[in-house]
Amino acid sequence: MKTRMKWGIALRLGMLLASFSVFAAILAGYYTFDSSRARLQGRAEQALLATTQVLARHMQAGFGTVARDTAFLASVAAIEQDKNVLADVFRASLITHPSYLQIRFIGVQDFGLELVRIDRTGDAWVRASEDELQEKAHFPFVFETLALAPGEVYVSEFGINHEGAADAEPLPVFSMASPVVRGGQVRGVVVVRVAAQHFLRSFNTALPAPYGFFLSNRWGDFLVHPDASQTFGFDRGQRILIQDSFAPVAALVGGHQEEVVLSLPGTDDEEARVFSFVRMPFGREEEKRFMVVGLSQPLAAVQGEVVNLGNSILKILLVLSAVGVVLAALVSRVVTQPLKAMVRATQALPQGRPHGVLPVDREDEVGELARSFQDMEQQILRQMTELNASRDAMAHLAHHDALTGLPNRRMFEQRLAQALELSRRSGRDCALLFVDLDDFKAINDGRGHAVGDLVLQAVARTIVGAVRQADTVARLAGDEFTVLCENVDSEDAALQIAAKLEQAFESPLDIEGQPFPVRASIGVSLFPRDAHDAHTLLASADAAMYRIKQSRRRRV
Repeated sequence: MKTRMKWGIALRLGMLLASFSVFAAILAGYYTFDSSRARLQGRAEQALLATTQVLARHMQAGFGTVARDTAFLASVAAIEQDKNVLADVFRASLITHPSYLQIRFIGVQDFGLELVRIDRTGDAWVRASEDELQEKAHFPFVFETLALAPGEVYVSEFGINHEGAADAEPLPVFSMASPVVRGGQVRGVVVVRVAAQHFLRSFNTALPAPYGFFLSNRWGDFLVHPDASQTFGFDRGQRILIQDSFAPVAALVGGHQEEVVLSLPGTDDEEARVFSFVRMPFGREEEKRFMVVGLSQPLAAVQGEVVNLGNSILKILLVLSAVGVVLAALVSRVVTQPLKAMVRATQALPQGRPHGVLPVDREDEVGELARSFQDMEQQILRQMTELNASRDAMAHLAHHDALTGLPNRRMFEQRLAQALELSRRSGRDCALLFVDLDDFKAINDGRGHAVGDLVLQAVARTIVGAVRQADTVARLAGDEFTVLCENVDSEDAALQIAAKLEQAFESPLDIEGQPFPVRASIGVSLFPRDAHDAHTLLASADAAMYRIKQSRRRRV
């Protein structure tokens, strides 16, 4: 009788504890998943917003490059009065920049008559004859630019080109113009017309395929949209506005917010997507103009980590439930206290609070449960850490070379532009060293790409160790490296840096403990002696390096 009663109580108590244990595990898993899902999705949306902000900054840098080119061409027109020479300069700029459609010098006399005009026609660059030159004084890019101070740049709104027979093709364009001042008097303006689609392609082609790219003017008219029929509606007598398609963006257009993130449900034809929009300043600061830049990606991509987390938690819940059933069969006071510790840890995990030590050293089911919970906690923390590391790695890779860790071409061009601007202000020269390895193709072909990669890494360390700490070392591509040396007082100072770098390559490099002779050719150019802009300065150093490589004598 007592035996039956004992087993009956144990069975009923075991079933009760088993039910409670399974229910507790499911409840804890649900709240863990719910709170973690919100954090993960929030981080993914913030990552999309951060990508949009980076894209907007890159676009601003692109507009700044066109503005600097325009101001530079205006300064050339202020100095050079020979129209043939000026036409050659304009033609060279068109060749350098494929997105430029037209460059012209418009005088203030004769109702704004064009004095020099170079047009891009297919792959050719054609100078307009005297009979083809037109009067342009009535266009805003002329009369508004004439009111600007020397060096200032007028930026037009994006629009469809309808300016004349020579520009008859209806392409989306925008223009930048800067006044030409000689002897303190405004003599005219230099106008650079840019093909908008070609200009913007350099930004959105780098985006992965799931991304959608949007751009609108300050009134909300679509300039770029995944559906091309939605763009430039105002040119067809329509107003296709971004705030009509995405109502929250009205706050950006109205100037009430700087950024917006939103999600839209899917339809039969389209999947659900998440959108990020930022307000990007455009034009001169005092005009307070702006554009709206947006990116979108499928909501499934944003929630991908959430789904993985849910699957992991589900598997762990199954383990916890099984362990709970086993624990229920071993009803005893010894198990009660560790279970309380597990409940406290389960409650602390979704809130991110610390909890006490779990009984992971136990060899019974309680210890197994504790270890399973610890694995779940570590897996969640690891996934969160991986998400943060992935975001940081993307930001780093955007500006650094993956193999050597040096700044890449994009970051180097930014630093070079800043250095030249500081050099113009301070009057101190800059030096640019172009380093190219000799016979590197033979190393790759003979020793394999793995050894070639080790050589490039060793070369990067050698260059960084040989130059000054303040100098910027970058890898442009392949075996091409550059060194930007700011505040160089003389040509001899620049040559001393180059000589020290040359000396560093006289000793064999250490490749996995083995000596490995590597030679390099070094070209040097000085700013502003050899060039007046970043592109020409780099080309000058490249040409100098090539001459050294061909001479087969000195290496600098």
